[in-house]
Amino acid sequence: MSRIVIRAGGLGILLFGLFIGGYGMVTLASAVGLSGTGGTLTVSGCRTDADGRHETRRCWGEFSAEDGSDGDPQHELVSDEAQPGDQIEVRDNGTIYMERSAGSVTGTVAIDALAVSLSLIGTLILITGRYPPPNEPAEIRRFTAAVHDLPFGRAALRTCLGAFAAALIGFGLDELL
Repeated sequence: MSRIVIRAGGLGILLFGLFIGGYGMVTLASAVGLSGTGGTLTVSGCRTDADGRHETRRCWGEFSAEDGSDGDPQHELVSDEAQPGDQIEVRDNGTIYMERSAGSVTGTVAIDALAVSLSLIGTLILITGRYPPPNEPAEIRRFTAAVHDLPFGRAALRTCLGAFAAALIGFGLDELL
């Protein structure tokens, strides 16, 4: 594969990482309460949607803003635990309602960590013109050597791997919390 095509792929990965990072930062700001409208969602009903591989439980009800500014008579929230009649503390970020929980925060931090990892690996592929294909140890060694030759290469590669590990842990905690 030519270096131009490899570098274009690296640029694509970098841009995708930045896009995910932008989404993750907006969602994180809502999860920690820095943006969006806080309030209570009174659950009136729930259903489970299945697509063959996994199920998603959706609940809906009336949203009442804490400051009385907004009301939404019928909006949806993804929740495994909510039951009709429950009142759930949520934040409305204009797109979705998010429960105020540690799981929401760890999930959005995981999205941001994944974005950092993708952005760094995309940058390294873009700069070196090499990529680490799976199942080709010789090419992986060449990529690693090219990265180590960069002034910031070792730190960038370690940060990339660390961010990826943090993303996996964050997604796991999101499921547990």
